[in-house]
Amino acid sequence: MISIFKGNEERYLGWHQLNPEGYVFNHFKGSDPGYNKIHTADCRTLWREKDHGARTKVEKICSDNLEELLNMSDVIRRNKGYSLCKICMKEEQIKRLRSIATFLYR
Repeated sequence: MISIFKGNEERYLGWHQLNPEGYVFNHFKGSDPGYNKIHTADCRTLWREKDHGARTKVEKICSDNLEELLNMSDVIRRNKGYSLCKICMKEEQIKRLRSIATFLYR
């Protein structure tokens, strides 16, 4: 199930606690696919200490189902694209996803 968090860190932290193996689309908007990135929910880049209290300043679109999140990201970003985090996404996972998603990998 898709959950969207913007300006509500408490709800986002609650979702993360229930879905530690889920996925998060950091949706910055704009035209650069490099900023609009899908991560695993436990990616270290999502949990930097300096972001404490402001994690949902950037819209977070979350799901426990990666295919569902990819489909939603395709709809939201249309031809603007998005990317997968090279830090948290495993290479085998990225190769498999390349065949089912229309994203730019950076």
